[in-house]
Amino acid sequence: MKYLSPSTILLTGTCCFLSAMSAQASNLPQKIHESKARLESIHQSVANLQAQLQKKQKSQSELRAEIHQLDVKIQATQAQLTKIQGQRQKTRQEIQTLQTQINQLQQDLLQQKEILADQLRAAYMLGGETPLAVWLQTEKPAEIGRLSVYYQALAKARLDLISKTQVTSNKISQTQRQKKQQEAQLTHLATLTQAQEQTLQGQRAQHAKLEEQLVQRIAADQAKIANLEANANILNGLVNRLSTEYAQQVAAEKAAAARRAAEARKRAAERLAAERAAAARAAAERRAAARAAAQQRAEIAAKAAAEQRRAEQLQKEIHQEAVPPPTPVQAPQIAELKPTAPSTPPASSTVGQGSFPLPVSAPIKHLFGTPRMDGGPNWQGITFAAAPGTPVHAIAPGMVLYAGPLRGYGEIVIVQQADLVLAIYGHLAKPAVQVGQKLQTGSLVGSVGSGGEMNADGLYLEIRSHGHPVNPLHFLR
Repeated sequence: MKYLSPSTILLTGTCCFLSAMSAQASNLPQKIHESKARLESIHQSVANLQAQLQKKQKSQSELRAEIHQLDVKIQATQAQLTKIQGQRQKTRQEIQTLQTQINQLQQDLLQQKEILADQLRAAYMLGGETPLAVWLQTEKPAEIGRLSVYYQALAKARLDLISKTQVTSNKISQTQRQKKQQEAQLTHLATLTQAQEQTLQGQRAQHAKLEEQLVQRIAADQAKIANLEANANILNGLVNRLSTEYAQQVAAEKAAAARRAAEARKRAAERLAAERAAAARAAAERRAAARAAAQQRAEIAAKAAAEQRRAEQLQKEIHQEAVPPPTPVQAPQIAELKPTAPSTPPASSTVGQGSFPLPVSAPIKHLFGTPRMDGGPNWQGITFAAAPGTPVHAIAPGMVLYAGPLRGYGEIVIVQQADLVLAIYGHLAKPAVQVGQKLQTGSLVGSVGSGGEMNADGLYLEIRSHGHPVNPLHFLR
């Protein structure tokens, strides 16, 4: 087993701690990036709705121009009808005058008929005698002459009266025919004018109905734009708050890391100095022991050499063998220990390449990228047609970054599954997790909500990779 010095262990632990803190700090930038991407999507939706609103307002302007033209035609028709009514009133006055004349002519004709009847009655009373017979029977011839002149004048007046009566009758008939023709012409003209006015009024009513429908659609689009802008403002506030928290967290972590690094360096320097001093003392002690051992061995070797010389001198003649010189003993070399470099922590594995289980057991109602029924941006995730209260489980391990309400998404839970992969569970009844909580695959996230922002029951699941929405079906099995 390899020996590690205390300073090496301390530096390794410090690096691991700093790596963990930096990994935790990386969550906030990811949340900020995700929120900004969502904010850009909302702004794009607002721009699209505003373009549609401008088209509808243009159509409304054209429709109002057509309505104005119809109003002008209706006014002209009404003026024509008023003129016709004036002519009709004038004609009626003329007809009334004619009727008065007809009544007068009828009275004259009645008088003429009465006079003619008197004349005929007088002639009838005279009988069938001729004027000559009457003259011969009369005793006064002068009276007979006057009577003859009277009869001639009476006959002429009778003829004139008969002729005048015939003229009056013809004039009465002609006046009555003229009266009927004028009345028929005015009635026909008034009928045509009224029909034209009714047609124009119908067209105007239809245009007014279309304008009302267009106004309602424009009002609905304006309300939708206002709602999206309100959602964008809320999301913008969330982004600003997360940015501020991230800046504060980074500053605090930098200051804490700087303090910990300074303290670690100080403790490492002190322990390294202590270790070096201890090593130096141990080396000095080893060198002193080696010198003492060498001196002792040298003395022993000198004594042995002296005894050997004396033995050689005593037994020189007896023993002719040479004694080999003693082998010197060297002191062992002790290597100084050096602190090893701290090991680098392994990089975290990327999650999202495998198959994840479904969060709920329910059919998929809306697919990724399909348009919404009520307009606005397309679906950036998928929705499950699950009943309210159905438990929602995590599809992969991760840490909770956000849990709470968000306008336009209801109650949501944002889980960071990897460095650049986020899972967003929306339209929940109530989250069952807290920020910072670690989740495992299958952990309870919450339950399915009812109605709300989706106008229906179900679960909304969105997955973001590198800050962009991706099809969750690529991650689910």
